[in-house]
Amino acid sequence: MPPEHLPVLADPDDVRYEAYRGVEAVRAARPLPDLVEAFRHGGAPPPLPWAPEGRAEFNRALFVNLLGSRWLPAIPEVDRRLRAGPPARVADVACGTGWSSIAMARAYPAITVDGFDLDPDVVAAATENAQGTEVAARVRFAVVDAADPDLPGRYDLVTIFEALHDMSRPVEALAAARAMLAEDGSVVIADERVEDEFTAPAPDGDRRAYGWSVVSCLPGAMGDPGTAATGAVMRPATLARYAEAAGFRRTEVLGVEAGDWRFYRLVP
Repeated sequence: MPPEHLPVLADPDDVRYEAYRGVEAVRAARPLPDLVEAFRHGGAPPPLPWAPEGRAEFNRALFVNLLGSRWLPAIPEVDRRLRAGPPARVADVACGTGWSSIAMARAYPAITVDGFDLDPDVVAAATENAQGTEVAARVRFAVVDAADPDLPGRYDLVTIFEALHDMSRPVEALAAARAMLAEDGSVVIADERVEDEFTAPAPDGDRRAYGWSVVSCLPGAMGDPGTAATGAVMRPATLARYAEAAGFRRTEVLGVEAGDWRFYRLVP
């Protein structure tokens, strides 16, 4: 293999890595017959099992390389608290396979991170990913519903990275996150960077988000009769509306340079 192909095809910790898209495409294709039936008759396709190919870790390299070194340090209030004493506690909601939790613990050596996700297979993978690392004693994972009003603990920071738009009940999830905060704590959200308002014809970024939303994001949320059915095109005004309904006083759109993502800070 030519050396220049290695980071793209064989190094999952390189930000240029793209081989995960093969897994992503296969997983998106599997439920298409069920999705067509859902469009025809209503309802939602059944959830995809973890097997046989697992899940594409499409954000792994971004978290490993950028979350703790560029993105969180670009949010001064959050960065100061994570570096200060007493050691901060972080709740990583919808943590997936754990790379965001691991990256935060590596960047801020005093903090502890609790990662929460609904999927037991994902939580098992996250636990395995953290085992044997230098942060294993400060990172733990649990199967927890992000909308549970009785989520445990008081946290200085609650994060939801590229997951809020997938949640059936985002207002309930944000209300639970707010209830978890310690005094002067923050909720930081990263989600798709789409246009502030709908335009026709839609720009390329919005078109990609709409397309992926139809085959992946919305089908996963439509099985709940009370779903908000947000989809991947979650504009800033929509998130601000959810945050206000959840009891937050202010939604800040942050100037973090994060490519296809936009960062927000919610102030209780």
